[in-house]
Amino acid sequence: MVVWPILSSLIMIFILIIPGVFFKKKNILTEDQNGAINSIVVNLTWPCLVIDAMQMKFSLEVLKDSAYILVVCLLILAIIFAISFPIAKLIKLPKTKQYLTVFMLLFGNTGFIGIPVIKALYGTDAVFYAAIVELINDILIFTVGILLIQLSAGANLKVGFKQFINPGLIGVIIGLILFLLNIQLPNLIGGSIEMIGNATTPLTMFCIGFQIGGLKLKEIAGDFQVYAICFVKLLIVPILTLLAVKLWAGDFSMLEKVLIIGFAMPVGAVASIFSQQYKGEAAFATKSVLLSTVLSLITIPIFAIIMEL
Repeated sequence: MVVWPILSSLIMIFILIIPGVFFKKKNILTEDQNGAINSIVVNLTWPCLVIDAMQMKFSLEVLKDSAYILVVCLLILAIIFAISFPIAKLIKLPKTKQYLTVFMLLFGNTGFIGIPVIKALYGTDAVFYAAIVELINDILIFTVGILLIQLSAGANLKVGFKQFINPGLIGVIIGLILFLLNIQLPNLIGGSIEMIGNATTPLTMFCIGFQIGGLKLKEIAGDFQVYAICFVKLLIVPILTLLAVKLWAGDFSMLEKVLIIGFAMPVGAVASIFSQQYKGEAAFATKSVLLSTVLSLITIPIFAIIMEL
């Protein structure tokens, strides 16, 4: 068990924030131009990332493992959802930030940070299981998550079929159909989708960096409510997951380790991206993403080591 691979993966992704900060400080890009990059991520690169991650070979064993991960994930997410609103009210957040807090506690960075970290920890075989966790996250992000972000942004909520149809969900549906039908895209198409999807992490972290560039240090480090969210997201959530998995399975196999590390991830960068896209509490989301990512350099290795004891 080596701690450095975990730290190096997190540090590498954290470094990707720096160009965005620089571009904002030097006024190289405007807010509208950064918004255009956000739109590219939400509407193009992320759906391609999801489709590429789901290009897996179908088997009954895979289906069985997927069902197990689905049940455990939904159980943990239901628990998180149940405690999120009381926590948001306890730290005296306004209504708009309460919805955003629920979103941030539910959805960690299982894709941009989670998959590279899990690969570094447990090898290539574990990436498949990490992709299943990411798939479940994506389906919920582009359905329940979108509604929470809209409520956070003060949008009038109209729950209908059109509210759920968005590029991210379309990407999930396409990927799921290809997986269930065991269709592997030809290299010409699959390779192009993979290349576009690979742009998601650097572009996302650039946008987050751009938002950070407009904040003062005391705004990031001096917000008690952000620290409270980080405490729950990085400690309470993975502890609940660890206890639930321990009671359910007893031992920690690769599946259980992937689940626990997945729920130990910092606040998903999508919280910042979507808050910018929907004109919501973008600064609050960005501070939570940044601070939780920094603190996860400490907390993720701790949980990874605990499971090896």
